[in-house]
Order: sequence, then C-alpha cells, then structure tokens
Amino acid sequence: MRPTIVHPAPAMPASWLAAINAALPYIDSIAKIALPAFGQRKSSREANEDTHRQLAELQTAVTHNAEHVRELAVQLQAALSALEQAAAEAAAAQRRLRLLLNVVGALALLAVVLAVYAAWR
Repeated sequence: MRPTIVHPAPAMPASWLAAINAALPYIDSIAKIALPAFGQRKSSREANEDTHRQLAELQTAVTHNAEHVRELAVQLQAALSALEQAAAEAAAAQRRLRLLLNVVGALALLAVVLAVYAAWR
C-alpha cells in the first residue's frame, strides 16, 4: 500500500498580498462613488435632457473635427505641391549634372586620344 501524499494548498504570492493591501484603503471610496450610479435611475426627462446635451456636444465636436480635417487637408496639399516643386528642381539639376558629366567624359576621351597620338609620334 502506498502512502497518500497530501499537497498543501498553494499559498498566495507575497506580491499579490502587497497589491491587495495597497488597494484596500481605496476600495471604500470607489464603492461610495460607483454604487449610486448602479442603484439610481434617472427620470425619462433627465435622461432626455442628458441625451440632448450629449448630442449637442457631439455635434460641436464633429464640427471642430471637420474644421481641423479641412485645415490638415490644406496643409497636406501645400506640402505635396512643395514636394512636387522640389522634385522638379531636383530632376532639372540631375539633367544639368548629367550633361556636365557627358561633356567632361568627352573631354577626358579627347585627352586620352591626344595623349596616345602624342606617344606614337
């Protein structure tokens, strides 16, 4: 016959105990604030007034958001036009540099040809 091994109940970690001890003083104040919200119901008139007030606040917020979006669109359009202008200027500068590179390459080739001609003479 085997002996029965009895495992002790797992103990609560000390970190949980510290967290619970730190939260205990605040539970009473949280309960005092939260419980009335669950217990009392507003009358339909108060609920309608709150709904109308909330709708007005939402409409105001939507109007402000639309204005901000419009301003951002104008700023984005200005930034994009500035980027397009900078890209056009960079492309023109690249064309000028490529032309200069071709001229310098032709002059270098001419110098090599003249050097070879002078060496054969």
